[in-house]
Amino acid sequence: MESEKRYCAAIEQPSGGIYFVDVDSKGILEANQAICNLLGYTQEEFLELTLYDILVVDREIINSDINLLLTEKQFLLISDGWNRRKDGSLVNVEVSLNLICCGGRKVICAVGRDITDRKQAEELLRKSEAANRALLNAIPDLMIRITGDGTYLDAIPAKNFQTWTTHRDMVGKNIYDVLPPEIARQRMYYIKQALSTGETQIYEFELTCEDAKVSYQEARIVVSGENEVLVIVREISDRKQAEATIQYHAFHDLLTGLPNRTMFDRHLSTALANAHNSKTMLAVMFLDMDRFKTINDTLGHAVGDRLLQGFAERVKACLRESDIVARWGGDEFTVLVPQITSPEDAAKVGQRILEALKPAFYLQGHATGEETPPLHITSSIGIALYPHDGEDAETLLRNADAALYRAKEHGRNNYRFYKPEMNAQASQLLALENRLHQALEQREFEVYYQPQIHINTGEIIGMEALVRWRHPELGLVSPGQFIHLAEENGLIVPIGEWVLRTACAQNKAWQNAGFSPLRVAVNLSPRQFQQPNIASRVAMVLEETGLDPQYLELEITETTIMQNLDFASEMLRDLQTLGVYISIDDFGTGYSSLGYLKKFPFDKLKIDQSFVRDLKDNPQDIAIISAMITLGRGLNLKVVAEGVETREQLELLRSLQSEEMQGYLFSQPLAVEEATNLLHNPLIKTKIYCSTFCIACSQNKLLY
Repeated sequence: MESEKRYCAAIEQPSGGIYFVDVDSKGILEANQAICNLLGYTQEEFLELTLYDILVVDREIINSDINLLLTEKQFLLISDGWNRRKDGSLVNVEVSLNLICCGGRKVICAVGRDITDRKQAEELLRKSEAANRALLNAIPDLMIRITGDGTYLDAIPAKNFQTWTTHRDMVGKNIYDVLPPEIARQRMYYIKQALSTGETQIYEFELTCEDAKVSYQEARIVVSGENEVLVIVREISDRKQAEATIQYHAFHDLLTGLPNRTMFDRHLSTALANAHNSKTMLAVMFLDMDRFKTINDTLGHAVGDRLLQGFAERVKACLRESDIVARWGGDEFTVLVPQITSPEDAAKVGQRILEALKPAFYLQGHATGEETPPLHITSSIGIALYPHDGEDAETLLRNADAALYRAKEHGRNNYRFYKPEMNAQASQLLALENRLHQALEQREFEVYYQPQIHINTGEIIGMEALVRWRHPELGLVSPGQFIHLAEENGLIVPIGEWVLRTACAQNKAWQNAGFSPLRVAVNLSPRQFQQPNIASRVAMVLEETGLDPQYLELEITETTIMQNLDFASEMLRDLQTLGVYISIDDFGTGYSSLGYLKKFPFDKLKIDQSFVRDLKDNPQDIAIISAMITLGRGLNLKVVAEGVETREQLELLRSLQSEEMQGYLFSQPLAVEEATNLLHNPLIKTKIYCSTFCIACSQNKLLY
């Protein structure tokens, strides 16, 4: 009777899925609506099923479980089972099997509960716990629980973390027993600050670990309970190294390792304050590498970079430990020389730098690894003194820069002290450079011609084409004032090509007018010569003007050739193939090797006017000129002496059997109309043959 009551009560229970199973047939005897809904059956359909149709488990296991109920137990729980729905899908169900008596026979009461949501929640929790564990394992921080009196409660180790001792040795000990005294005192201070204010405390410290390596660490202290904190310690050595690298890069030049402009400004500001307080003098120098751009353009940036590094090393070796050299930018450097007693101290430093640069630089090419030809580099230096030339950094640097330009105007490879009038000249140079960009377009350039004379016959054997600039406000501007500006800003290339075209066209016009053919000589600037297509440009000009190549002479300076011997050799061969005449200009002013000289296809050697200008009736001067003339003849070259201005120079050169000359003694450079008139006029021949050699004007210039 009691079992029947339990049976009826169970059936009426709507909270779970309940069904009764026959022990022998395993058929379904009765079921409530809940289990039918869970598995998707009607009650009629469900009563046609057996336990084997519902439980997703082997039939043998079901039989074994029922036998267990009959023999040993009256209750069995299947906590994580699967039931099969009518549509074939599975549902996660927890099933409890109870053996009861109903109507005088034993039946199984099965109670099924859908545990899908619970299992999903458990899976999410499992994944969350796994993620948390992975996160804790991945965090590179050391986490320590410490009481307010400094006792270690717990320590969660971090991977590859540098500590003073092992984590097991920390627990239970006081902070003063674990850390070095100074670090322990620092940590206790921040622990007390955190406990008293409730705010997170963050600080950095250095710890020398067991392997003697210094570890930079950051501690973050957070209140985690009553009189308890959590100390999170992070290794920041890599960050500190990165910060140091960034700091270094911010104040140093990456190529040379020298201080950069920002660092130099800081040193200069400090030095000026010290000089003011001690009433001492200091020097600021501005220096750059002469003609560096040509080397960089021809040999490549890799060689240029190595040259800058070598230049920086040599300059640095010339200075005291208290002096500062910085890379200002490009090929410009600045030098700070504090605590000097006179301008002579600065002059000695400048001279040491010039002397240090005299030996050739031997560098390796980036692509081939082969050593480049020896490179000879000079420098121009401008010097400004505190307090005479300025009392603040900006003024001193500006004035040193002005002195640098004056050094360049005086032939480079020298130093110059600042003088007040230089600022006005610097302003004028800036105005000239700005106007220079318009000059070619506005047709402000003119070509003047200076004759070359054969002194034995008095004949004009050639004309050298020289560019002049007729400025709309300043009048005729000397080449010395604008050629170096054009070379630096690149305008020399289009200007040079215009001169070449104009000179070739004029020579062709003279020939068409019936004058005897002669050569016109045109200077190729260093930058123009270094153009890879220079030979094709010359060929194009010759074709456009109709001038026979044999009547064009190209003058190339010795210094230009020595900057890149391989390139120069290739370009000279290409030009020779065109049939033009090639001369080496300003001979004796560079560092050429006679071994290289004989390999190049030169036709003429022009003795630089500096040797002619200093020529006097003394054995040493005469020997130098004689050696040059002999060298030229030995190499089967024509030899021309430039800059002949006096009768004395003429007679000495004649005695050395120099036959071709050029200079103001014969004629200054002439505009095209005057040069044309000169070709008509036999006056030069008459004057040369005249024994008295009358000079027609007090400035050693002939009048026509």
